Amino acid sequence: MTTYSSKTQPAQFRLPQWAHLFVAERAAAAGSTKTEVILEALECLKQRDVERLMAEGYAERAAEDREFAASAWATAQEGWPEW
Repeated sequence: MTTYSSKTQPAQFRLPQWAHLFVAERAAAAGSTKTEVILEALECLKQRDVERLMAEGYAERAAEDREFAASAWATAQEGWPEW
């Protein structure tokens, strides 16, 4: 039996029949509760959001890094002797 934190709150919402059946079947197959299945799904969704935000941040940072590298290269060439 799963022990839930005292900070849990009851929730009531409607699911389409296919979703309700999936949750029930998944819980039965895993030997867990429907609540645990929903929490697992929400954790996956949360992780996907974090990964999307990280990818956006890395892409933005990469553009900034390319601009910095180009300007640093130009500045460095100004100080190099011509041979």
